[in-house]
Amino acid sequence: MRAVPHRHRKLFLLALAGGLMTAAWLLPGAKRWLLIAAAVVAAVPVARQAWGNLRLRQFSIALLVTVAAACAILIGEEWEAAVVTFLFVLGGYLEDLALERTRSAVRSLLDMRPRTARRKRQDGWVEVPAEAVQAGDTVVILPGDRVPVDGRVSAGRAVLDTAALTGEPLPAEVGPGDEVLSGSVSLGGYLEVVAERVGADTTFQRLIFLVLEAQEQKPRIQRLLDRFARWYTPSVMTAAALLGLFSGNSHLALTFLVIACPGALVVAAPVAVVAGLGRAARAGILIKGGERLERIGQVDVVTLDKTGTLTYGKPRVTAVIPFDGFDTSTVLALAAAAEQRSEHHLATAILHYARQQGVAAIPATEWRLEPGLGAVAHTSAGLVLVGNEKLLAAHGIQLTPAQAEAVAGRQSRGESVALVAVDGRAAGVIGISDVVREEARQLVPALRRAGVRHTVMLTGDHPAAARRVAEELGIDEVRAGLTPPEKVAAIRSLRAAGHVVAMIGDGINDAPALAAADVSIAMGGTGTEAALEVADITLMSDRLSQVPAAIALSRRIMAVVRQNVAIGVATAVLLLVGALAGRVHLAEGMLVHEASVLAVILNGMRLLRAEVGACGHAPAPCQPESGRNGTVSAETPSCS
Repeated sequence: MRAVPHRHRKLFLLALAGGLMTAAWLLPGAKRWLLIAAAVVAAVPVARQAWGNLRLRQFSIALLVTVAAACAILIGEEWEAAVVTFLFVLGGYLEDLALERTRSAVRSLLDMRPRTARRKRQDGWVEVPAEAVQAGDTVVILPGDRVPVDGRVSAGRAVLDTAALTGEPLPAEVGPGDEVLSGSVSLGGYLEVVAERVGADTTFQRLIFLVLEAQEQKPRIQRLLDRFARWYTPSVMTAAALLGLFSGNSHLALTFLVIACPGALVVAAPVAVVAGLGRAARAGILIKGGERLERIGQVDVVTLDKTGTLTYGKPRVTAVIPFDGFDTSTVLALAAAAEQRSEHHLATAILHYARQQGVAAIPATEWRLEPGLGAVAHTSAGLVLVGNEKLLAAHGIQLTPAQAEAVAGRQSRGESVALVAVDGRAAGVIGISDVVREEARQLVPALRRAGVRHTVMLTGDHPAAARRVAEELGIDEVRAGLTPPEKVAAIRSLRAAGHVVAMIGDGINDAPALAAADVSIAMGGTGTEAALEVADITLMSDRLSQVPAAIALSRRIMAVVRQNVAIGVATAVLLLVGALAGRVHLAEGMLVHEASVLAVILNGMRLLRAEVGACGHAPAPCQPESGRNGTVSAETPSCS
């Protein structure tokens, strides 16, 4: 038999208590006993809550109301006892209804979890629970199916709706070789997907876990309020007892006891945090916890990686220049050999260009990545190096003046360069350029509107290439040619100067810098798992426009929390002053108290409808963005 929802039991008790109170008004002869019965009926859930908290050594608001109702009956104020308990339960019922809406974002995510999968077999496919799929299995996706795994398309083409994951309004077309994420919905077509991450390791399951975990974490102001509540309740009970003892006015003491309940303060932070984080999650912005909100709202300096963050991260080879004794094909074959195991964007460009030119990589047996420098491989031709001048210098290789001039020529055009060396000799240089994201042109103005005063590019690229992009985008400061430890040092120097620093990166070489920043922002779609683990904010769709939107939303959430605290404090002060002046009585005080709680909840719920501007500011125009497959799609201009 299904359990009756808690709020429905409250509604039944409210109806019963209300009926008894009405009967007391209609039957004066039985008034006292009917009111006592109404107070007892309404007090049942209140007393149960108070007792449960007491067993955990917690002095709660419910305890104050229970004690006040019992004392009111003892001194013959049955009407006050009935009204106080009825209003408290009514307020709790209305709070439950309101808070139910704030949890809608997470509940909708849970409802969208893939439940089943079509696992391919030799004779077709069989439907199995989603958690039964193993890495390496092939699953079939038909129209209307929700993708149950993270993987790559091995056959077929389809259009996928990824809005639940990324907040992207437009569907994406995928085909063989494309990555698909769990939780995406097929709008049409047929796909066969080889599972790479399954079960709890899928992007969708991680998203749910992180959102749930985030909503459990409390901002500092809420932790302060929690500590405040531990001593506040016993202090109020003691003060009420002393007031009644010295004034001789038990009704005044009861009124003081009830209206001193800090109900609005208790829900001031949770409702705003849950609503705000849920709204952000629906927009593809994952903020990992209430405790991060205050730091995010204080950011005044934003540091940015270049490749994969300000650019699409899909650079193309523009030139292959061999040095003396080598030809173009040999240089390209050597570079492809070393870059086979690298996940760097420049490596991807080199390998893609080699395939286009029909050049096969020289056989290699061992590979080693040197972060911030490049890649090293042992091949049949000798030790191959592909990277920057620091990598060659670390292996004792110096460029001749002519070679250095060739490198400088490519760099003066704003290109990144990959030097290739083999067996102790420089073999050539590969010029590579990347395309600036269209939406990156709006980033700096949007950050300024969100309150960021200074922007800094931190990149391992050559200064000329970095300066070209920075000038194009209006970035204030450039620090180029940095290794990962140097990026960390740069962030620490900014923090030491008193700035609250946010770092935006895609995670290839950025995980240490992300960890060093006050606030770390990872590009979720292309970022590696190292970056996603340390990031305070993950942008599920890789839209840079979500960065100022996340900062603005964080500030708005904290502003609502502060508004709620102000409402709670002002209500408590006004009621206490009114009670001590004899202007506010018990029932009136309880009514105003519950009204303040509802006001706080409704104020927090405004965040459910908050515009999460795609450009960081509603009136700002959005720019078209290149999709995952290189196609250009227009963003909705509403920025919501």
